[in-house]
Amino acid sequence: MKSEFIPENLKKAREAMGITKLEASRRMSIPQSSYVRYENGDRKPTAATIIQMAQILNTSADYLMGKTERDEADTVLVRKDENPEIFEISVGASQLNETQKKRLYAYYKKMCEMKKK
Repeated sequence: MKSEFIPENLKKAREAMGITKLEASRRMSIPQSSYVRYENGDRKPTAATIIQMAQILNTSADYLMGKTERDEADTVLVRKDENPEIFEISVGASQLNETQKKRLYAYYKKMCEMKKK
């Protein structure tokens, strides 16, 4: 099965984030006209562009390529200059052993529960 970029999935991912085409193009650092051509299917993005789109739109490259129906992200891009605390946690967590990672995850889940209340 040959996979191909699916413009409709790009549009769905953008709309799921609640952003405009202009905002999507701004976040991707590309001209709005280029973004619109990708979303309309008039232009095919490179593999690197698809990966960038997936990261920015919180989805996966496989979803944008029609390899899966699941639109959840499979990677997350955390920029140190935009989210220094989350960046530091991510770097530090990668150096923990499995027991420590499980404890950190349990703490995170507790924080999520508290947020809901």
